[in-house]
Amino acid sequence: MSEQKYLDRCAAFPHNVSCADIPTVSFNQLLEGNENESEKLYDACRKHGFFLLDLRDTTDGERLLEDAEMMFGINEATLSLDSETLEKYKFNPPESLTGYKSAGQIKTDDGYMDTTEMYNISQDDILHTSGSKHDNPQTIEIKRDQCRDFFNHAYAAIVVIFSHLDKRLGLSPGTLASLCPQTELSHTSLRMLLTLPSSDASASPVTLGGHTDIGTITMIFTTAGGLQVLPAGAENVNDNWKFIRLQPKCAVINIGDTLVEWTGGLLRSSLHRVAKVPGKQNESSRLSLDYLVRPNSRGSMGRLKSNGIIPALAEGEEEETRSVDEWAAWRVKEIMSDIIKQQTRGGIAVYLSSCSRNHGILKNRRTQGLKNVYCAKLFLGEFPT
Repeated sequence: MSEQKYLDRCAAFPHNVSCADIPTVSFNQLLEGNENESEKLYDACRKHGFFLLDLRDTTDGERLLEDAEMMFGINEATLSLDSETLEKYKFNPPESLTGYKSAGQIKTDDGYMDTTEMYNISQDDILHTSGSKHDNPQTIEIKRDQCRDFFNHAYAAIVVIFSHLDKRLGLSPGTLASLCPQTELSHTSLRMLLTLPSSDASASPVTLGGHTDIGTITMIFTTAGGLQVLPAGAENVNDNWKFIRLQPKCAVINIGDTLVEWTGGLLRSSLHRVAKVPGKQNESSRLSLDYLVRPNSRGSMGRLKSNGIIPALAEGEEEETRSVDEWAAWRVKEIMSDIIKQQTRGGIAVYLSSCSRNHGILKNRRTQGLKNVYCAKLFLGEFPT
């Protein structure tokens, strides 16, 4: 593999910060069908909702790392354009989330404004699923073939993860992939993000506020640390947030809310955010690529039927009849109205005094004052000022 200009350029991750115990899963071992690695993946999806995917020692994995390097170049070139040019491609929610968002549009957990720019590239646009072409800056338009390669290769890696989850959940082979096909319309996108370094000691340490991902699953590549997760059962205060320590040639994988719904809470969608990393890493710009996989927009949010592993509806529970898009719109509106709190959902119960259980599924403490509605605001296009 060629030299990694972006993935290797950052200073070493500091050793004196509190980090989450997130496992690393070998993509090579998953491809070979290793049962122990498959169980490790499933265990991580239930306990943490996160794991690192080691892409070394496989042709497909090394190719995906090269794709990520290429996309970091597109990220940097696009978000280095002048603001007047970028504003021409400002996204237009709720009609479209494709396009540019400047920094300072979203309030973080502590009331400060975010410091992250982003540009969303639509998978439907790049793969021509939508039937119409979206205009992007020339930095993207001249690289459509490379963007297509990234979407295809990243999706292929996600399908491998889906195949192991199918087996562990007692689903027919290919079930999860069939619910998130590239050939159908969805809100799947690649979110390119840029956070510039700051020497302002008075600035908020949080650059992007706490949220869960509403989709199925997310794959993240980043040039610097900063991603934090709130452990299940922990109170939402700064001291309890844990950094995810990056590892060479690894992508970060996290489970989204849709998989929690489909599996009756067996899998975990963890509250996470982005914060400044102490030490020299904070002296560098942070580029990030977030591949946000969403299901077929017209698909069902009903609980999946499996071979006795996914729990059946309990007495009094109603079958979810809404489509994917209907459910997503309902959920973000509930978050915006402060009816639903952004919190970790599903997974293996953690036995802490501050936690309670409902049908064996963890209910995290509902943190008072958690007003961050990042996902909801971004989905519906309403930003606090």
